[in-house]
Amino acid sequence: MGQVMERPQALQKLVRLSLRKQLDELDYKRALKAAYEVAPQVEIAKALGLTQPTVHSALKSARNVADVMGDFESATPLEACQRYAAGLVVREELVRQLVAWPYKPVPEPNEFGEYEESRHGSFHDVVSAEHMGLIDTSIYDDVFERLAAKSS
Repeated sequence: MGQVMERPQALQKLVRLSLRKQLDELDYKRALKAAYEVAPQVEIAKALGLTQPTVHSALKSARNVADVMGDFESATPLEACQRYAAGLVVREELVRQLVAWPYKPVPEPNEFGEYEESRHGSFHDVVSAEHMGLIDTSIYDDVFERLAAKSS
C-alpha cells in the first residue's frame, strides 16, 4: 500500500484533486470550443481519437461553459479561488487577480430576501470562497483592503 497520511492531509489532498478534476473539465471544454473555432469536428475527433458524434455531443455540453474573463484564467472570482485551492495559482497571483477583477455589482434581494439575478462574478464570490475554505481570512482581508484603497 501507499504512504499512510493523517486524516487532515488525506482530506486536503482529496479536496485539491477534486477541484483539479473539475477545473480540468472546464479547461477541456474551453479548449474544445476554441479548437472548434479553427477546425472541423471531424479533425478534432481524429486528433482526440474519438468519433465525430462524440465530439459533437461534447461540444453541446461545452457550449454552456463560461469563457474566461479577459486575461484571467477563470470565468469568475470563485473559479480563481478554486484554482488557488487546487494549487494551480500562487497566493500573490490570486490576490492580484482578485484586486484587478471587474466585479459585477451585487444584485439587490427582492422583498422576500431572494436574489433573482445570479451573484456570480460579484464580490460575493470572494465571500463564498472564504466561507467554503477555498481561501483563508488573510487573503480575504488583503483583497478587501486593497480594493478599499483602490476605490478611495
